[in-house]
Amino acid sequence: MFPQLAAYALIGGGLKYIDDAFDEGLHSRKIASLMAPVLVATWISLSVLDPYSATILTAVLLGVLFSGKIDNMIFTASSVAIILTVVLLSRDNILLFPLAVLTLFGIIDEKGNDYVDRHRTSGFLRFFFAHRCALKLALLALCLASIIPITYFFAFLCFDLAYDAVGYLGKLEIRKPEIQEMPMLRSLYRIIVFG
Repeated sequence: MFPQLAAYALIGGGLKYIDDAFDEGLHSRKIASLMAPVLVATWISLSVLDPYSATILTAVLLGVLFSGKIDNMIFTASSVAIILTVVLLSRDNILLFPLAVLTLFGIIDEKGNDYVDRHRTSGFLRFFFAHRCALKLALLALCLASIIPITYFFAFLCFDLAYDAVGYLGKLEIRKPEIQEMPMLRSLYRIIVFG
């Protein structure tokens, strides 16, 4: 169980690191580029060996893909590698009904996340979509219905907690007043801390 939780956490945290490196300039792009093949290999291994992971992770990828969130070369190349591998090696692993449900709720999360980023919203709505709770609730419902084992809900929580933790650490970096006010110092800080 622990290796699975660690693998999900690695993927979640790694995705956020790469996303912030290329979209926000918060982390080292070199490290992000080196991290991408590790994440792809972990993702593919889980998908090939385990039908539930194949279903959940493919739904996450499709939700992001259908929402138009694949916006840099690293994510594009990684997504192509994952999709080709899933189609060639593990398409028989994927559970179609859960895949459809989780993909739909993944899209709702992505669209909702975009909405709360661009509009003033209530505390609950902002929290719900900032932390992409629709997909988590859909997965929990599938687990409670005994379609997917409950351990996968906890694995996915590890994915999300790692994703949020890396995002939070990135925000801490840009909020440091002395770093924010001095671009050269900020650049030096990034090189030292993030490679």
